[in-house]
Amino acid sequence: MSREKVYLVGTGPGDPELITIKAERIISSSDVLVYDDLIPPEIMGLANKNARTIYVGKRAGRHKMSQGEINSLLVQLAREGKRVARLKGGDPCIFGRCGEEAAYLKKHGVDFEIIPGISSATAGPVSVGIPPTHRHLSSSLRIVTAHEDPTKEDSLLDWENMAQDKGTIVFLMGASRIGAIAKRLIAEGMDKDRLCALVQDATTGFQRHVLSTLAKVEKDAKRMGIGSPCIMLVGDIAGMAHELFEPKSLPLEGTSVLITRPIHLAWESALRFFSQGARAYVYPLIEISELAFDIPDIESHDMFIFTSQNAVNLFMEKMLSSGRDSRIFSGIEIVAIGPSTADALYRYGITADIVAKFYTAEGIIEAIEAKGVKGRSICIPRAKGARPYLVDALQDMGAWVTEIPVYESRMPANADSESFYHMLAKVDSVIFTSPSGAMNALELLGDGATEILNTKMIVTIGPITAGFLKDSGLEPDLSANTHTDIGIIEAMKGARK
Repeated sequence: MSREKVYLVGTGPGDPELITIKAERIISSSDVLVYDDLIPPEIMGLANKNARTIYVGKRAGRHKMSQGEINSLLVQLAREGKRVARLKGGDPCIFGRCGEEAAYLKKHGVDFEIIPGISSATAGPVSVGIPPTHRHLSSSLRIVTAHEDPTKEDSLLDWENMAQDKGTIVFLMGASRIGAIAKRLIAEGMDKDRLCALVQDATTGFQRHVLSTLAKVEKDAKRMGIGSPCIMLVGDIAGMAHELFEPKSLPLEGTSVLITRPIHLAWESALRFFSQGARAYVYPLIEISELAFDIPDIESHDMFIFTSQNAVNLFMEKMLSSGRDSRIFSGIEIVAIGPSTADALYRYGITADIVAKFYTAEGIIEAIEAKGVKGRSICIPRAKGARPYLVDALQDMGAWVTEIPVYESRMPANADSESFYHMLAKVDSVIFTSPSGAMNALELLGDGATEILNTKMIVTIGPITAGFLKDSGLEPDLSANTHTDIGIIEAMKGARK
């Protein structure tokens, strides 16, 4: 079946969990993601590892590509036989220029589909306790672009009619025109004491809002430093915020982090950080490449040691494809480096007999040395080029060790210096979860590595990655005691107290 098709995808207002199921499916199966600044950055964690990402950043006054260039790009990619996801913040058809792109695709014979999304026009007010409509307060909702200059004489907007509106008016993309909008509405007859609300970065950990009146909103916005992206709501319904809004403080609120894990692990990581208030950007610095390997005579071994989820998944899938299943491990002792690896084993019907308390090779040795391994046959499916410590220590204890390289970590094909520098500029913290990821970061940054990384908070998953960075001349700011995402989050929370 032909794949060439362009999907114009709404990615929601900011909270990555507000994306639709269909949008998630399209993103994860697309060959190319064409995106700009206003999509939730966590969404990029849904991409498949072979997907190409193209940044076309469009914000007021700063265009990476013109609209015409974007239109041509979409047609070109489709004609190359690609499945393309054109990602847009909110709903693509609410001031997202979706209609223009769809018409251009139609004109050039390109198959396309529009995937609606949740708009900040409704999610923004709701996130601060303001339902856009209410049976007793507002029976209508008007959504207006604020990109048009309110002082323009030949306006396409009927400001006189709008000023008489007793319902709710939501202006999108209007952070720079808050004062002009308020003045124009008052000039056309709207009560200067009419309630209004501003919501910046709606539904994210950076969200801020202001409740005001038309007469005071410009001054209040400046006092609070309200900027883009921002919605402006006008209407009596704004008063509902006093009744319904419940402020909450998340421990990593206002923090922006860069997740460098492999793409297939990035989505879950991004959601964990987002749930704590952080804005999570995704830039995989390693990808997992399966190696050719043979399944050994499993029953001839006394113990299997798994040191990663990747090793579990690749080994088990290969075993299952050979016609065997988890029953073959009956009577064989299974060791997992940590709970995530143990969970991966459990998904294949295997319960780990031993889970290391410290999620390192040293932790594994500590967990099994009391049992004694002298004369036992141990198999370790793991990454090519992994630290030799585990094998050496087991052999020193008298074990017979078979090491099976089932994958290797390498630089992602679509990683490059320009895009990595661009991503680093967005964040205040960088998270490294492996020495190989840290090594690839240094390679991409070249001579500027130390200078730029020293401007960020460097957080590592554990001592091995921290040690690599120290040997490379960089001092990590934090290192997790528990070597998981949760451990990293706890370390960052502790540093903010």
